Amino acid sequence: MNPKLMKRFHFSLPIKNIDDALVDALYGRCADVSVGSSHGVMYVAVDREALNLETAIDSAVTDLWDLGIEPLRVEMDLPNLAPS
Repeated sequence: MNPKLMKRFHFSLPIKNIDDALVDALYGRCADVSVGSSHGVMYVAVDREALNLETAIDSAVTDLWDLGIEPLRVEMDLPNLAPS
C-alpha cells in the first residue's frame, strides 16, 4: 500500500462495558484506540489510517470481534471520553 494514499479516520464504537483485562487486551492489539466512557456508555474511540472510511471501520470492528467485543454501532462524532 502506498502510504501517500492513506488517510486518517476518526470514529467511535460504543460497546457494552468490558473488564480491565479486556481493555488491556484491546490496547495490546490496537495502538490507535482509546477506551473510555461518556454518559454511562463505554466507547472505543478509533484514530485509524486506511485507504477509505469503510476499510478503517471494517478493520476496527474486526479487531473488536476478534477479542469478543461487539460494537453496538459506529459514531462519527467522538465523545469526550473519561478514562475507564
